[in-house]
Parts: sequence; C-alpha cells; structure tokens
Amino acid sequence: MSGLSNYTRSQAERFQRHFALAGFGIDAQSKLLTSRAVVVGAGGLGAPILTYLTAAGVGNIDIIDHDVVDRTNLHRQVIHSEDTIGQPKTSSAAAMMRGLHPEVQITEHQEAITEANALHLVAPADIVIDGSDNFAARYVVSDACEIAGKPLVSGSILRYSGQVSLFWSQLPSGERGPTYRDLYPEAPDPGEVPTCAEAGVLGVLPGVVGSLMATEAIKFLAGIGEPLIGRVITYDALNSHFGEFRLRPDPQRTPVTRMGNGDAPDAAAPRTPAASASSGTTAGTAEAEEGDLVADIDFNPFTGEPKQDDDLTPAELRKAAASGRIGLILDVREPHEHNAGNIESAVNLPLMELWHADHPPPGLESATEDAPAVVYCEHGIRSRQALTVLRQRFPHHPVKNLLGGFALWQQQ
Repeated sequence: MSGLSNYTRSQAERFQRHFALAGFGIDAQSKLLTSRAVVVGAGGLGAPILTYLTAAGVGNIDIIDHDVVDRTNLHRQVIHSEDTIGQPKTSSAAAMMRGLHPEVQITEHQEAITEANALHLVAPADIVIDGSDNFAARYVVSDACEIAGKPLVSGSILRYSGQVSLFWSQLPSGERGPTYRDLYPEAPDPGEVPTCAEAGVLGVLPGVVGSLMATEAIKFLAGIGEPLIGRVITYDALNSHFGEFRLRPDPQRTPVTRMGNGDAPDAAAPRTPAASASSGTTAGTAEAEEGDLVADIDFNPFTGEPKQDDDLTPAELRKAAASGRIGLILDVREPHEHNAGNIESAVNLPLMELWHADHPPPGLESATEDAPAVVYCEHGIRSRQALTVLRQRFPHHPVKNLLGGFALWQQQ
C-alpha cells in the first residue's frame, strides 16, 4: 500500500504531520498501516504503547491481557478510566484506541500468554512489544520470539527506573542477535525481586518507558533510524538520567528451540468486578477521617486485595499483642529493611532464608490457636508467600498475615 490515494480522507488528515516529516513521508506511513504489532500487556507500559501505535497509524494491533481494570491501575495505566473499572483491559484499551483511529484493526486476546499459546499468539506479528509485568511472562515471550525469529521490543519498570531494548534472535544478515536471555539468563528466585505492587512505581514512569518502546516499534516498522538492537537504554527518573550499555549474544548460551512444558506466566487470575469494587473506597468512605479508614480497613491499600480470614489489621495486631495473644512476630523483609524500622520484638528472617530453612523460625513452636504467629513484610505481599511456606512445612503452628505490612502499621 503506497500513495495518498490509498488513504481515506480522515486518515490523510490524521497522518498529515507524518506525510510532511522529512525522512518519513507517505511511504513510511504506508508501511505502518500494513503492519501488524502484537502487544503483550494493556497495563502501565501497554497504555502508552497501544496509544501511540494506534495514533501513529499501525494498521493491525493484537492486545494480549487476561486482567480486568482495577482502581489501583489508574495512577499509571492512563488508557483506562473510572468508567471501565471491572471491564477486561483488552476491551477498555480497544475502545480508547478506536477513538484515536477508527480504522485500526484490533484483535483482543483476553488470556494470559503461556508456553502453550505463545507461539500461536506471536505468529502473525511483524513485531512483538512486551509490556508484561512479571518475569515468567517475559521469558515466555522472549522464548517464543526467539523460536519464531520475531523482533521483540522489551521494557520493564520498577520504582523510579526502567529499561528498554530491542531483541532479535535471527537478524536479516543471518547472524544471531541478542535476546532477553542474553541479558538475564535465568529468572530470579520467587520473592528475590519485588513486584511493582510490592515496591511501588512512579505513576508517570510507564509513560516515559512505554513511549520509548512505542518509538522503537514505530521506527522498526517504518524502516527509519537505527534500531535499538544490541543496546539497552536505562532511565533513572529521580536523577533525570538516561544511560546505555551494549548487549551481545552469549556464544555459550544454547539457543531456545522449543517452548517448555506447562503454563508459564505467574499471572494472577483476573479480578472480578466485585473484587475490583472492593479495592477502593466509595464516595462516602473516601470522606471519612484517615484514622477511621485505617482502623476499619478491609483491604490492602498497596495491592487492592480484600482482607482475608487469615489477615490481621494493624489495629487487630496491636490489640492482640497488648493482651498477650501473639506467639511470634516474624519479619520476612531483608535485614536493611528491618534495621530501618520494625515492630517491637519482631524476629527477622528474610523470605529467601525462610524458603531454604530446614527448621522452623525461632519461637514458632510457641504459636497456638489463641496466640498465633504473625508474619509481616513491607506491604503484605512477601509475607503471604512466607505464610504459604510455613503452612506447608509446619502445618501444626497457626500463622496469620499482617494486612498491609509494616507500611500500613506505621500509618496507624
């Protein structure tokens, strides 16, 4: 497709600034319009990626995401809104995209990308853009693209920093290009690297990193500029600093030739609309005094998850401790976190040490139904993992989780 006659009147008006751009023009725009991009994730990174690919005129876009919109998403996932809370992220994003470019062809895949379906999902792509938020999914996407020879724009964010690169296992020259596994050969152990839900993320950061990812995809599809192959861009928002380092394929690494066995991503089950509604305050409770909100809190404000039967709020823990009904308080954060501030009398045993321990933590044997052990971390996420470990290995000792962790404890 080339030539202005192939564009509708609205498209010709929409892309006029691209037509007039030196080094771009109608030919590059036509390449975009006939291209197909597969985008994994319609969340923080997916929001600017999907928005700018659509606005730029990429003609065919696949969206892969299993989740639904939650209020906790909205500070960074700006493609969604209050009106779409509880809706699938794919449909919420698609509606916004069609508002930008009504002629765009969108294929929604309301499912997690797994070892079982990844090759099928990336097959039609001219380029894959991975905006997923967990290591397991990133390795699945990388392996599928390596096997299929698909170029992959990959990005990640955490706290105040992020990074972007373009991986391509099979370069047009016939040479082997770098992949995600050349940058990170193996996934970290569970709990070793905190998630955005655990560590937090600056709301505007996905906009910066996601826009860089969209830029690389548009450059590649339009055939302009120098692609980010063999280079990794890093961004530090706190210091307003961009960095770059080179990446070459590891000659010692055996190329991936088949997907592993079983489903791969550690993708949480989609939240139901009911669960989504419980993750935020109503208009009435939002006006309550802060102290009342914390005292009566029935959800984890850092994750949006509702309070479970084995959760204790900070107020409940204080009341139980004051009456001598706590057998052990276990802090599963790292030592530097514990030393920076902790709950009085808490025993510090980092999650990874607990994971590999052969014996129960000191004091766990004194836990009873009337005086259970209580596990906490910073935001109540690692402690839930610790809860699972303790129950599997030492099922006779009752254990509870501190809702919202030490961060919520400090606020009450």
